[in-house]
Amino acid sequence: MEQETMKAHTLIRSMLPALLMGLGPGLTGPAWAQDEAADKGAPVLEEVIITAQKREQTLQEVPLTITAFSGDFVEETGVQDIRDIQGLTPNLSIKSRGDTEASVFIRGIGSQAPGIGADPAVGIFIDGMVASRGTNATAAFFDVERVEVVKGPQGTLFGRNASAGAISIITAKPELDENYGSVMLGLGDEGQVRGRFIGNLAAGENWAFRLGANYSKRDGLYYNELTDQEMLNVDSKNFRLSALGLISDNWETRFLVEAIDSKSNDVIVLDDDAFAPVIRQNRAPAKQRLESTRVIWTNVWNVGETMDLTSITGYYDHDVNVTPFDVDQLEFDIMTFEEPQTNETLSQELRLNGSNGDLDWFVGGSYVKEDLTFRNDLRYEEGIVLDLLAGAGFLCEEPDLPECTYRSETPSGANNTKSYALYGDFTWRLSDLWALTAGARYTKDKKNMSYNNPPNGGILGVIDGQIFGPITDGTLYASDSWSSFDPRLAVDFSATENTTIFASVAGGYKSGGLNRQASDFLPNMQVILPFDEEKVIAYEAGTKSSLLNGRASLNFSAFYNDYEDYQLETFVNLVPMVQNVGDIKSRGIELEGRVLVTENLELAGTYAYLDSEVKRSSIPELPVGSATPQSPKHSASAQAHYYIESGIGEWKLSGIWTYTDKFWFDIFNTLEQPSVNKVDLRAGLTSNSGRWMIAGFVDNATDEEYFAERYLLLDNANRRAPGRLWRVEFTLNF
Repeated sequence: MEQETMKAHTLIRSMLPALLMGLGPGLTGPAWAQDEAADKGAPVLEEVIITAQKREQTLQEVPLTITAFSGDFVEETGVQDIRDIQGLTPNLSIKSRGDTEASVFIRGIGSQAPGIGADPAVGIFIDGMVASRGTNATAAFFDVERVEVVKGPQGTLFGRNASAGAISIITAKPELDENYGSVMLGLGDEGQVRGRFIGNLAAGENWAFRLGANYSKRDGLYYNELTDQEMLNVDSKNFRLSALGLISDNWETRFLVEAIDSKSNDVIVLDDDAFAPVIRQNRAPAKQRLESTRVIWTNVWNVGETMDLTSITGYYDHDVNVTPFDVDQLEFDIMTFEEPQTNETLSQELRLNGSNGDLDWFVGGSYVKEDLTFRNDLRYEEGIVLDLLAGAGFLCEEPDLPECTYRSETPSGANNTKSYALYGDFTWRLSDLWALTAGARYTKDKKNMSYNNPPNGGILGVIDGQIFGPITDGTLYASDSWSSFDPRLAVDFSATENTTIFASVAGGYKSGGLNRQASDFLPNMQVILPFDEEKVIAYEAGTKSSLLNGRASLNFSAFYNDYEDYQLETFVNLVPMVQNVGDIKSRGIELEGRVLVTENLELAGTYAYLDSEVKRSSIPELPVGSATPQSPKHSASAQAHYYIESGIGEWKLSGIWTYTDKFWFDIFNTLEQPSVNKVDLRAGLTSNSGRWMIAGFVDNATDEEYFAERYLLLDNANRRAPGRLWRVEFTLNF
């Protein structure tokens, strides 16, 4: 441990002289000319305003590694959801399960399996409210103000279970001074249909309302001959209504309600069929439907001249309904599986922000209550399964044993979580050049789990060896709690007028949990096994620079993360199981740059290097040196945006290239994703009046084949990502 910590300090110390020598002197000359260039009307990059530190700041002045996307960028480049920004964000990786759920990884750390007793390592926040599950993580980005991806532990700034980072989605607020609306209709190949409506209504001087609706439909990525079904298709609807009111001179309130209805025919396929357009399996239909509701009520009170009190009250629920899908991935009806699930979450946060001279600060507290229920139904032909799993099909001929027929295993249970936290963050401007930030978060989590796995009356039940694990003697109950104090310390130095150098060290915490499976076959020995919390100490250093009189920016960071008691999620008896398996080290560099070459041409690019691997293992199956999942060594992107004025409006031509090095989907390094080169193209025309816009998109123009997800079930299970797709969208503004 001490040796690795010394290595981290050495890495960061070695970076700082290079940053000062390589970037600092080169920026001194142009920095003094920036104001003069601005006065002459020279083009400059548009500043991105973010609120990661709970106050409005430009992206370049925040001493954190952040990638931010404005609402205009999301709309103009055709970004549809969180999966579309991974290639543009250094060391961000997304593994998606169909169109309703995703696992998010930052710098090699994330959550592998959707176990209800475990928590994610990357927090997703919508307007300040935590989204505690990966379910709904792939919801459409529409009518957003911006998206912020913040790297490293973010418990102080964001909230619970953000030990690897956080993604903050800020939706567009109602505007008090204007009435307007827009309608978009899009059509494309593979049955693509898209629609969007946004309307803003200013009702007097103090109230405004905003309505948004989004619809997306696409045929499946596979066609199943046996069931005449399109598989891995998209059929999603989003509705959002928000209200903004100025109750008084010092009280602003905002209320938001959002509903999502997403349907898809889910499927997993064998390696040989991974990219085949036609498959022969899933005799049973495999329809998955996610219905969710989110309500967020935000109030901000001005307390005196220098303080604001913010309250964020949130409610979220979802229902996942799944008809059986084929586990064996063959054309024979051997085994099917379904897992309906419900979630109900209530959260409350209170935060006091202040600014007193050279001190910016905030303190606060939060409470989260989450209730999850699940029910499994595994149906199988017992004779075939006995033969496949143990070569014991002959047991079906034994007269003293139950008849071999189709059997169902139906375990069920619930998980209740309560989380409390207190936190604070203080930034002192020590001088015109130096600033020091200190913060901390104390978190206490408590979880209760119930689990019941009744016998199914078959041979496996007689020998107490059902596929979902031991039969329980009634319902088992367990509870446990965990707590953590996680500090953060950061310093930033203004090396020149346009260059900031920063360094930080922060602690992070991911809650422990309870597994949804009995530990033993003997009734008096059965317990629900807990697993410990996952801890991290993260070191980071970097620079943020503005170049060429504001026409370019260049940001660099180097990091070293030391994780203890890493939570490994794997499938045991077809059930996600979590255990602490050792320690992980994650280190690398990230580079982002933008340049306005001319008034008409903007270029941007990113590069990331990542080395994330096991440094200590407590189980023999996991060798030291194994790479963590979703951890490509190299990744890069390049963007070009060109603007052309014409008689009827402005053309914008865009091209985006992303590269992802090969990586593993599992920590045992058996399921590989080869390297991927992906190209997305767009051409759009906006009228001079701004009343209408037409745009054409080609996603994955080179028709690159790659996986959305791979995992080991009875065999290798695969879901592919979409191939080449094109569409045309027309937008009318009024």
